[in-house]
Amino acid sequence: MRTLYPFIIGATLGVAIPTSAFAQRQGAIEVGGFGRATWFADTLKLDTGLGLGGRAGIYAFKNWLLEMELIYADVDVNLAPSGNPGRDSLNTVSHALWAYRLTYNHPLSERVKLLAGAGYAYDAYGRVRTVAPRGGGPQGLLGLRFLINDRLSARVEGTGTYVLPADDNAQPVARAAAVNLGAQAGLSLSFFTRDPTPRIIRDTVRISTRDTVYVPRIDTLRLVGPSPRPIVIGAINFAFNKSDISPEAKTVLDVIAASLVDPTNNARMITVTGNTDAIGSERYNETLGQARADQAKAYLVSKGVAESRVVARTQGETDPVAPNTTDNGRATNRRVLVMLTN
Repeated sequence: MRTLYPFIIGATLGVAIPTSAFAQRQGAIEVGGFGRATWFADTLKLDTGLGLGGRAGIYAFKNWLLEMELIYADVDVNLAPSGNPGRDSLNTVSHALWAYRLTYNHPLSERVKLLAGAGYAYDAYGRVRTVAPRGGGPQGLLGLRFLINDRLSARVEGTGTYVLPADDNAQPVARAAAVNLGAQAGLSLSFFTRDPTPRIIRDTVRISTRDTVYVPRIDTLRLVGPSPRPIVIGAINFAFNKSDISPEAKTVLDVIAASLVDPTNNARMITVTGNTDAIGSERYNETLGQARADQAKAYLVSKGVAESRVVARTQGETDPVAPNTTDNGRATNRRVLVMLTN
């Protein structure tokens, strides 16, 4: 029963804490397996333990992984043979190590990340009285993650655990606080790593005291920036390497144009800014972004907005609002923002 207590605590934290993080879509779930070698403190009279382990975790924040591990091994007791077969048969003991840790993933390159973590670990032995007491304490981890693809990665790590005994009346010797070292390597599989699919939702932007405009927008865009940044009142998206206005985009621009030709808003100035994904050269994307902005301006002018009230410009690939590493992220970045400038 005593070995269940750390598991219950860890499972409660693993379920309760990440719930809000996952709701914020800030993390991916990770599961994995690995092999491990453990070097025990000399006072334990145990040989090096070779075993297997499994892990499960979730990214509570960007690059911060909250994880739980369980490692199991059969370890030889480092005692001279007694000549008594019954006693000598007890010279192997099962060892389980529970670990609960917050690990930071620091990018070193596109495919390699430095892992640094800290948390709590708990030692448990199959025969407490004949080998060593159960106990727990702080654990640190340092390692590397090698990304194989969007979901699969390899991890190589070293750990150090400072163990405070929970029972110091153990045989053959009482155990004081000790440090156990470990090395482990294995594979991890991640889920929910892709960006959410961009979707059009309704949002309300008030541009005058008498007029409320309902503008479809991409939900990953920030609508209002700190003053004096312009206010985004609409966003339209484009197909890859295209500057044509889609029927859905025309619906968005129709709503904006109708509000701007209203007499109460005839002093409003707007800027349309073209953006692209990161595929292609920077110069090419700058030109493509300008073409998209020009198309949006021309459409607004065709709907009655004075040309002098609209400024068309490009930011090319330099202002992404989503990662350019996924199809959904690149689709989100292929956009024109329509902004009020006064």
